Amino acid sequence: MNQDEIEIREIRLLKYYVLFQFIIYFLSIIVRDFIIMGGFLDTVNWLRFIPAIIFVGIFIVLGLDKVKKNLTKPRLLFILALLSVTTILTRFITPGYSIAINRARLLPSIFNVGVFTFGFDQLFFLILPVLFVAWQFPQKTMFLFCGFITWIEISISLLTAETDTLSFFILIVTILFRGVIFGIMGFFINGMSEVQRSQRIELEKVNARLRKSAIYTEQLAQSRERNRLARELHDTLAHTLSSTAVQLEAVKVLYDANPVQAKIVLEQSLENTRNGLNETRRALKDLRTSELENYGLFQAIKNLLISGAERSGFIYYDNLDIKINLFPDQISHVIYRTIQEAIENTVKHAKAHHVDLKIDVMDKLIHIQYTDDGQGFSIADIGDVKHYGLRGMQERVELIGGKINIKSEPGGGTNIEVDLELYDD
Repeated sequence: MNQDEIEIREIRLLKYYVLFQFIIYFLSIIVRDFIIMGGFLDTVNWLRFIPAIIFVGIFIVLGLDKVKKNLTKPRLLFILALLSVTTILTRFITPGYSIAINRARLLPSIFNVGVFTFGFDQLFFLILPVLFVAWQFPQKTMFLFCGFITWIEISISLLTAETDTLSFFILIVTILFRGVIFGIMGFFINGMSEVQRSQRIELEKVNARLRKSAIYTEQLAQSRERNRLARELHDTLAHTLSSTAVQLEAVKVLYDANPVQAKIVLEQSLENTRNGLNETRRALKDLRTSELENYGLFQAIKNLLISGAERSGFIYYDNLDIKINLFPDQISHVIYRTIQEAIENTVKHAKAHHVDLKIDVMDKLIHIQYTDDGQGFSIADIGDVKHYGLRGMQERVELIGGKINIKSEPGGGTNIEVDLELYDD
């Protein structure tokens, strides 16, 4: 919104105030002319209805959608000045107008002289325009506005007041004093408005910085996701294709010289391709379901253990703590994929009866230990196609500066230990 425009709720407040002033003014005329004075239509002074018409006109203008959308501060200042001048004129155009009809009877005789019967009413109806100016405009404009309405009232008093010198002097002093009061009141309101405006500007600056930070965070998240996708493809598809290409080259060489060996290598290539296809499908499934993002690391690992136990029949034990959900995203992803690979190996190859998983956090160090009592394998065969997932596991851990130690032997089960440094994401 343009700083020169006025908010809709402020326009609505001013409109209701004008309506309130019109109702009070109109009822005062009706009560005085038709009830107290017993007047009729042919004896009514229609000049007294001019302020009422002006009030209605201002009310209608403030209700127009075009005006509400395009009411700038200069236009608002004009409306407030017109409203204030009309309020001042009411006591000179309608010398019998007053909120308190019987007020003159309660005051000393000196306050019943001519123009004095309206001083307090005007004080009431001039307050809101002054407050609006103090709230919406600079301090200089507010003081000029107070001076303007004071000058207008003094000028009209000089032209129209018919009273003795002492009463006229008291009238002028009263008008000046009221102008000073308005100025002091406006000064404090204007100060509070300036504080609010400065806070709003500062809040807008903070919001702008937050928007920039959100954009940067989103771009960073996208970059990390691209890197993660690249690692997934490298760990699955790229390894499979490169290994298959090497084996097919060997088949090409052996095809004429040693057909039997070529057939063996070709079978290995087919097995490698099938395993790579399965790994690629599993990786794509993980990316599609986003179980880690949906459930958090704690529940995602629990789901892996439950699924593995259902497929393989092993019994598992764990010491997982819900606080692991607070790990940074990259660390959580590495832990999840590492444990997932370990469980998949247990399910497919180990034929284990028990699985034990521990995740401990000591200071800034995460220690993971995964153990099964399956048939194990020879560490020397870790480069074999069947253990391709273990290589991906090692690369993934080492990529974020972690350490992994895999211990296994035929018939002796498998033990995997991972150490990761906990850092702020």
